[in-house]
Amino acid sequence: MPESAALQAWLLDPNSLTAKLKQHCANFEVRVIGQQPGTIRSDEARWLGDDEHAAIREVLLCCDGKPWVFARSVFPQRALDEQALQLGQLGNNPLGAHLFAQPDLERGAIEVAKFSPDSPIGRLNQQLGYPAQQLWGRRSCFKAAGQKVLVAEVFIGESIPAKLANEDTLS
Repeated sequence: MPESAALQAWLLDPNSLTAKLKQHCANFEVRVIGQQPGTIRSDEARWLGDDEHAAIREVLLCCDGKPWVFARSVFPQRALDEQALQLGQLGNNPLGAHLFAQPDLERGAIEVAKFSPDSPIGRLNQQLGYPAQQLWGRRSCFKAAGQKVLVAEVFIGESIPAKLANEDTLS
């Protein structure tokens, strides 16, 4: 866990990250990297169960035109098929706002992780033009309409948490 209380507050906040990001910028947007069928990884299966087939959605959450968060969401096929959730029709709409609008939403425990500059997400951060740095992220499982959705969010670029993480390493 990071030493910075401010960074911990961002990582452990149980409320909508989309809503929190919108408070820190004038223009919020979702840039979809992709949403396609995929296989649930073993580290994801412990959250979602044994269903191998899923939709994998990867997006950048941007504040004022700059990527602040890389998010990977995994929807098992049965969650994708659930009419009440309409996960296949998200497009450029934020998943977080959609999930937090569900009347029966439950959020599981938040798992926090640190990523090195040479990890895949660290390399993506650098490809986006940001300096090599350690990154922090979180992951949790949401339940709504009897289905599970796993959401991982990593703070990148010029986001407040990425700046706080960088300050942590300098102290």
